[in-house]
Amino acid sequence: MVYLLSKVFDSTNITIAVKLYKTYVRPIIEFGNSVWTPVLQKDVTLLENVQRRATRLPFGRNRPGYLDRLSMMKLPTLAERRVRGDVIATFQALTNVNSPIKHLFSLNTDTRSRGHNFKLLNGKFHSTIRQYFITNRVFDAWNSLPAEVVQSETLLVFKANSYCSRQRL
Repeated sequence: MVYLLSKVFDSTNITIAVKLYKTYVRPIIEFGNSVWTPVLQKDVTLLENVQRRATRLPFGRNRPGYLDRLSMMKLPTLAERRVRGDVIATFQALTNVNSPIKHLFSLNTDTRSRGHNFKLLNGKFHSTIRQYFITNRVFDAWNSLPAEVVQSETLLVFKANSYCSRQRL
């Protein structure tokens, strides 16, 4: 897909390249991230290489490093996007009354804990399949969120919260 975009759109404009990437490439890369997330480093590298190649397009031969290109294009890494997607899916599951996956999350009922009232308990697992399940994957990121973010009334408020933007979740 990146190759086709480079042949069809021969532009050095960064904003056009970002829009093309967000429209055509990133949805394919991120499809099903809440259900399946890459565990092996070779899979993570394979997906990240697609983004590396896509961010090279507007710069030509004399291009800055990968992280510099991401900051110039205002794009997060795919690992950050996966964490953000997991946190958003958790928010939707915990706040939606009729959520089919709400029962998978165990809330910490200990009132002496610091932070917000929706802290998750880290589940026990005996296999790597369960270790990388969304309830265990999102544990650290969710519990580190401040109370005002977690207690947002709607998903749009949760996403637009300045904390989520600053942390690039």
